[in-house]
Amino acid sequence: MGGRGRGRGAKRTAAELDQLADGFVEFVKANPGLRIEQINKQLGTSTKDLALPIRKLLADGVIKAKGKKRSTAYFAGEGSRKRKAKG
Repeated sequence: MGGRGRGRGAKRTAAELDQLADGFVEFVKANPGLRIEQINKQLGTSTKDLALPIRKLLADGVIKAKGKKRSTAYFAGEGSRKRKAKG
């Protein structure tokens, strides 16, 4: 997962961001209350990979965060993922 095969500074596609976000949401639903370090270990991602998808998911209410900085734990929220129409 993430942008490991891309050159430094290259943008990720919307599809890549959606894939990361979907994986994160499903994992958090199945494993509520974990911190980002624990989630990264299980998903094989980095905090940097997930920063943007997490910000969007929090803004949409899809996930909730409790705590601050490294002690932040993530939980499923009440919101739903907004999908962009294709075509």
